[in-house]
Amino acid sequence: MEDLQQCYNTGCGSKFNAKENIEDVCQYHPGAPVFHDAYKGWSCCKKRSTDFTEFLNIPGCSKGLHNPNKPEKEEKKVEKPLAVGEVISDGAPKMMKFKAPNVATERPSDDIPKIKLKSKVASSLTMALKKHKEKEEKEKENINGEESDAVRIGAPCKHGGCDAKNLGGDNNSIECTYHPGYAVFHEGYKFWSCCNKRTSDFNEFLKQGGCEIGKHEWMKPSEVAAKKSMCRYDWHQTGSNVLISIFAKVCDPERCIVEANPTSVQATIAFNGGTDVFELNLILNGVIDPEQSSVEYLGTKAEIKLKKKEAFSWPKLEYLSSE
Repeated sequence: MEDLQQCYNTGCGSKFNAKENIEDVCQYHPGAPVFHDAYKGWSCCKKRSTDFTEFLNIPGCSKGLHNPNKPEKEEKKVEKPLAVGEVISDGAPKMMKFKAPNVATERPSDDIPKIKLKSKVASSLTMALKKHKEKEEKEKENINGEESDAVRIGAPCKHGGCDAKNLGGDNNSIECTYHPGYAVFHEGYKFWSCCNKRTSDFNEFLKQGGCEIGKHEWMKPSEVAAKKSMCRYDWHQTGSNVLISIFAKVCDPERCIVEANPTSVQATIAFNGGTDVFELNLILNGVIDPEQSSVEYLGTKAEIKLKKKEAFSWPKLEYLSSE
């Protein structure tokens, strides 16, 4: 029986014969696992998944020799109890950039009037808008003799959570299952105000069936721009800024409104050329300077850049008044 060795390269884990351990026989991940905003992946490659099993099965992005050397476990440090009056000092310099202030700054009122943030339009969005308008014009040319504001075949249902489209004839007699409430995004959870099904996964949120049954209400062409839709958003921070990315493709900057005061931000993002609208209202965990904040519209997202009033790390994006 062959004496097989265990490979300890991340993402491989197979057993091998030392005599057959040649170049490129092992496929593995040289990076570390990354878990962020319900997504799982590897720092060395771009593929991401919300499913843990699928994440484990992502094939390695590098090839090389099998590694028979088991990684050493870090020794746990056993701390001795301090003697009376003993003080520990490691002599290391202290990180001041993200350090919270010693004296808590009084939080401004959330009712302070909001101001519109300065905006910038990227060239990628300008090109995307041009293509979208050309496509719309061609579609209008294909409509012959149809009333400009009549309900059309293919028109979406107005109700939240309903993906049905007007098919004409008897197909429209099917009942509409929808959410009468509004979408809520809070502390990483997504849910509808009318029911209690909460999830941190955006795709699972979109799949949630409605909690009420009624009749479809088809949208007219003049109403399409007012349709409220869902968008995934994420945030990260630097020492001096908080950045919120709303992943809305082909925004219409003329119909978008992003306003803020020192403790809150309100965004109405018209995307898909202005045919869909996403609304986001946040009470912020920290305090910002709206005058120094801005928003940039790109081809695939809107990025809100909020200038921190004080340069220290926020533990979370949103503020809970009960804390």
